[in-house]
Amino acid sequence: MIRSRALLAAAVLALAAGLSACGNSSDNAEDNTTQQMTAPKPTASASLTADRRETIFLDATAAHLCSVQSQVYTDPSAMASAYASRPIYTDLSTDQVETFQQRVISDAAFADRLTQRIQATCGTAK
Repeated sequence: MIRSRALLAAAVLALAAGLSACGNSSDNAEDNTTQQMTAPKPTASASLTADRRETIFLDATAAHLCSVQSQVYTDPSAMASAYASRPIYTDLSTDQVETFQQRVISDAAFADRLTQRIQATCGTAK
């Protein structure tokens, strides 16, 4: 579980450098099967509200980070690659995703919302 804003920011920065999809852990990249995480589709495919776009970003990012954190990595580069991979942000443009990633770094309230979403998605450690 990501417990501090500094770790959250590092994870998002790695995510920003990302690849195209989430990956399973494995020391051998050829044995990896690719997972793609998508946020739920909105009920209306017309223009999305700002709140809905934020929800899509927060949900997809939280699901991705929970997936990465749930894996055991024996190879540090495999773990780094998993964090750097980018989930699919259904119905968001690349520019919108970049804007949200910058907000995680620069907007403490938004970063806190992501942290809360990660905790709710991953569960809390006991």
